[in-house]
Amino acid sequence: MKTTALFLLAFAAPLFAGEMVPSQIPASAKWLLHADLDAMRGSETGKKIFARIEDEHGAKLRAFKRMFSIHPLTDLHGVTLYGDGKPEHAVALIDGTFNREHMEDLVKAADDYKETSHAGFTVHNWNDKGKDQHAAFASDHLLVFSHQEDLLNTALDVLKANVPASADPFFTAEGGKPLLAASAKISEIDIPADAARLLHMAKTLRLAANENAGRFFLRANADTADARDAERLRRMLDGVVAFAQAGDAKLDGLDLRADFSSAATPPSLSAALSLPVAEWITLMDKAAAEDAKKKKKD
Repeated sequence: MKTTALFLLAFAAPLFAGEMVPSQIPASAKWLLHADLDAMRGSETGKKIFARIEDEHGAKLRAFKRMFSIHPLTDLHGVTLYGDGKPEHAVALIDGTFNREHMEDLVKAADDYKETSHAGFTVHNWNDKGKDQHAAFASDHLLVFSHQEDLLNTALDVLKANVPASADPFFTAEGGKPLLAASAKISEIDIPADAARLLHMAKTLRLAANENAGRFFLRANADTADARDAERLRRMLDGVVAFAQAGDAKLDGLDLRADFSSAATPPSLSAALSLPVAEWITLMDKAAAEDAKKKKKD
């Protein structure tokens, strides 16, 4: 069913988001991914990314607008994704300027559609190619979607309660709003045994990307079981950056700043990488050109 595309868009391309609202995230969430589209629109990074998306997919996006009455690059303001740690279990909170009546009419035409209610909200349920879909408007500007009915219901309970919650200071440590933010309770998530060893050494992980004072920052923080693991992670990241600088010509001459440190109490790793925004944009352009050249060969 084509209506599923709108909701799955949030999972496939998590660039669409307004400012993260901590009170909308349940305490039971084991991971979250958030991107601030409004902040992206005002950043040099976001302008470059959106211009490339428009160049490559503009016609499809305009067709999407005609069908669903929403343009992903201009009408969506917020997406927060989170889950309970089980594979493919996730909730999407999508903040946007919707034509709610039009979208609900489209969903009601879906296969096996039925309407239920939870916590005073109308819940739309349907099936697409054997997979259950559940969605509800928490307000005219906030759409909630999940493949798991219980997760959707929990999300609606949290939104109705609207209990105040403080923002994590990590995400704004460099000033300004994070363009991208992510966190995970690694030790409580089902992770494949063959996943990178770095993940298995961390108990929790937080990531943030933002622009500030003319530089692009990528920061991380990880809690570990003990100080030895924290120091091992620091050495591993030091080695990865050193290897990349020695082996990748694109990094030659860049004002790349890397700061990695470990702490014993509590055992943790802090990491930060930054580049001048202009150099970061150039690096993205080179990477995109290489990717396009590779695809052309294939």
